Amino acid sequence: MVTCLYLMPTGECNCICSYCYCPEGGKRGDPDLFRGVVESFTDHIISSNPPVKPQIRFTGGEPWLEKQLLPDIAGLFLRSVPDGLVVVNTNGMLLSADRLGDFRGDERLIHVVSLDGPETLHDSRRKTTDGRGTFHKVIEGVKMLMDLDLPVYLNAVLDTESSRHLPELLRFISSELGLVELSISLLHLDTGQLSPGERYSLLAYAYSEASSRSIRLGGHHRLLLGYWVPELRCNAGSATALVDSMGMVHACQRFVGRSAPDCMWTDDFDWNGFSSGQQCAMVCGSDHDHAVGKKLYNLYREEYPEYLHSHHLDRILFGVLA
Repeated sequence: MVTCLYLMPTGECNCICSYCYCPEGGKRGDPDLFRGVVESFTDHIISSNPPVKPQIRFTGGEPWLEKQLLPDIAGLFLRSVPDGLVVVNTNGMLLSADRLGDFRGDERLIHVVSLDGPETLHDSRRKTTDGRGTFHKVIEGVKMLMDLDLPVYLNAVLDTESSRHLPELLRFISSELGLVELSISLLHLDTGQLSPGERYSLLAYAYSEASSRSIRLGGHHRLLLGYWVPELRCNAGSATALVDSMGMVHACQRFVGRSAPDCMWTDDFDWNGFSSGQQCAMVCGSDHDHAVGKKLYNLYREEYPEYLHSHHLDRILFGVLA
């Protein structure tokens, strides 16, 4: 049964990141299509009363390019499903207090903002389409969310270069922003060329640095422990469905542009019976990912036992957990 709906209302973006994973030539979708999808999903949730908190998760492209669609959908869903969550993955450049003011203090509307490191590193990777750095605008957006008492979390891409700047980033988010959690994502284009041992070393270093500053880490690498920590098993393709800008349905965002969609969304879409042909295994990834997950599991057992269980940051970052 689908309890988490991913929406990709546009494949367009206002930034050009050096490692963008979105397919080229992304297009904007029909807002009425997405309103119809959300109304159908909301009715499904109300009638099925699932045992886990239902979620709508925006991804892209940059979802805030659809300036009115996003708050309209968030408002509709949260009014109808009081225990629901709306999570927005964003570059943080287009956040507006005017559009978010009605949600002030609503802990159910959550933003996950990309911040790759201190200013020099971040601006070398994440630029606007006309080549300007984005660091200061991102920080402005993060602080605006804080002023509105809206939850905000940061995600940083981790690779061999950015790991050298990680201590500075951790100091910044702790001392300047007062945050105590950080999501990290291994960069496939870099870390995919490294051995499992080298990839594990990046993660082990990140956990050591974060622990020394009392910062909790999360991120997609946590799903690599699915064989050993049942709470972290990926259920993409059964608990989740993603509707892209063309109205096609996928298991989750990791399959968009990489494999054929499962079907086109229609008004009679079966939320209870959907099972993707691209369904993930218990460990999301390859045999090399499995090896990294095993090493990470042993690290948790030996040094960080608090990570052997799912925590609230996992639920915020992933819609694929049962």
